[in-house]
Amino acid sequence: MARNAALLLLAVMASLVAGSSAGIYHIVGAGKGWRMPPNKTYYEEWASTRNMSRGDKLMFLYRSGVYNIVEVPTRDLFDRCSMRHIINRWQSGPTIILLEQAGSRYFFCGVGEHCEVGQKLAINVSAVAPPPPDGPSNDAAVGALLYPAGLAAAFLVSALLM
Repeated sequence: MARNAALLLLAVMASLVAGSSAGIYHIVGAGKGWRMPPNKTYYEEWASTRNMSRGDKLMFLYRSGVYNIVEVPTRDLFDRCSMRHIINRWQSGPTIILLEQAGSRYFFCGVGEHCEVGQKLAINVSAVAPPPPDGPSNDAAVGALLYPAGLAAAFLVSALLM
C-alpha cells in the first residue's frame, strides 16, 4: 500500500512538473472523495462546477474493497445503475483516469446499492480546454496558480494512503 501511494505521488508530481499541457487533475467529490454521498445529486453538482477537457485526469480517492468504479457506455445504463455492458472497472483505490477522448463518460460505484443512493458521476469531456480567465495569460502565471493546488492534492492523496 505504501508503495502504491509513493507511485501515485510520483505520478502526480511528474504531471505537475510537465506543466499545464499535461491536463488538470479533478479530485472527484473534492474533499469528500469517492464515497457514499450525502444526497443523490452530490456528484452531479460537483461535476457541474468543472470544465473537463481531453488530457485532464479524474482522481478518485477511495479505499480498496469498500468502493470501486464501474464505467458504462450509455446514459441509460448509468441511470439504471446497470452492471451490464461494463467497459471498465477499477477496484484498487485511489484511481486516476486519463480523459483521452471528447464525449460523455459514465461512472458509478458497483458495490451494493451505492449507485442507487447517488455514488455516480456523469461527465462531458470537451475536445479543447476552455480559455483561461481574464488576466495575465503567460504560462508562468497559470503554472503558479495550478501548481499549489496540484501539490496540495498530491499531499492529500499521500496522507490518505499512509
